[in-house]
Amino acid sequence: MYKRKTRDRWDIETNFGYGWEVECSEYSAAEAKEQFICYLKNSHGRYSARLVKRREKIADS
Repeated sequence: MYKRKTRDRWDIETNFGYGWEVECSEYSAAEAKEQFICYLKNSHGRYSARLVKRREKIADS
């Protein structure tokens, strides 16, 4: 049976004028979207935010 070698990770990145920085990471798309909406509401348009999907390697145990 096939076993995945990577898992999906969603990073919430913000830009305060010094480049993009990862603020938070989630492993569920629904949780990531919920956190992203919170970041947008709390920023009041003062800074940019984006949601980026990445893959990370699963460590062999």
